[in-house]
Amino acid sequence: MYQDTGVGDRQGLPASAMSNQNNGTDLLKSIDDVPELNKENVHIPNKEELLYKLNKVIKDGHSKLQIVTDFDHTLTRHTMDNGKSVLTSFGMFRECPSIPQDYKDEEIRLASIYKPIEVDPVMSIEEKTKHMIDWYQAAHKLLQGMKFPKQELLDIGYKMVECFRRGVQDLILWSQRQQVPVLVFSAGLGESVLAALKAADFLLPHVKVISNFLAMDESDTIVGIKGEVIHTYNKNEAAIKDTEYFSLVRTRHNVLLMGDNIGDAGMAEGMDHCDVVLKIGFLGRNARPNLQNYLNKFDIVLVDEPTMDVPNAILKLVL
Repeated sequence: MYQDTGVGDRQGLPASAMSNQNNGTDLLKSIDDVPELNKENVHIPNKEELLYKLNKVIKDGHSKLQIVTDFDHTLTRHTMDNGKSVLTSFGMFRECPSIPQDYKDEEIRLASIYKPIEVDPVMSIEEKTKHMIDWYQAAHKLLQGMKFPKQELLDIGYKMVECFRRGVQDLILWSQRQQVPVLVFSAGLGESVLAALKAADFLLPHVKVISNFLAMDESDTIVGIKGEVIHTYNKNEAAIKDTEYFSLVRTRHNVLLMGDNIGDAGMAEGMDHCDVVLKIGFLGRNARPNLQNYLNKFDIVLVDEPTMDVPNAILKLVL
């Protein structure tokens, strides 16, 4: 649900498209020119392809760029420095004081069943998708009949401010100055995403959110989820074209995409006008067995990375 607040591959491009002729813009001769890409926890499956994508984004400039990002464990960290896990957007709702204990227990039970499936390095996407649908349907059914704890959720949002990756503020402010639209595309709970973004002063006019938003009756009792349910593996199917965000990016053919899950790699596939999608994956859980799966989907994979240093380094090259 939108809240008002095969794309990108280089295969088949002619050799001339790989040229560094740039009409006056300084392009990269090597990805080694970006120090942030040379750290030990940065993994790059195809340096030639990444160099092409970087130079395309640099050459075309900020007027042709958009940013599409997941929320849970992408804008936010996987864990804090003390090892404590960062709440997801559904976890934020669970932490509201007025939420009944039986809801909290069942939500935790469901997560213990389905989260390992979500990060399983062997199970196919098709099989995972079936389980994700079961998880989200069960989670949403749990919400029905409860009063929406608006103020409590806003209070939890303020506690989430320290959980954003270091450098998210720089990314948001850069995109504001350069007038680059940002889409936060989340399979989580939209009201929680908005609460955290608002608390951190990241919910600026150029930042739009597509997520699962609650449907409520006149007494603020939750009756369900608005529209089609968005889960981890159907973001590429979720409607973008009929939103205000799509109208903002009709002429923006390059995408900087960020996510922490394999399914996030397809978030821009609903925008078939795009030329290049530069995909950055944040891998934090089951890192070693999942690394190759991420390398198959993302141009850059960052393992146990608490910052936005790599995306910000790329954006600084775009004029």
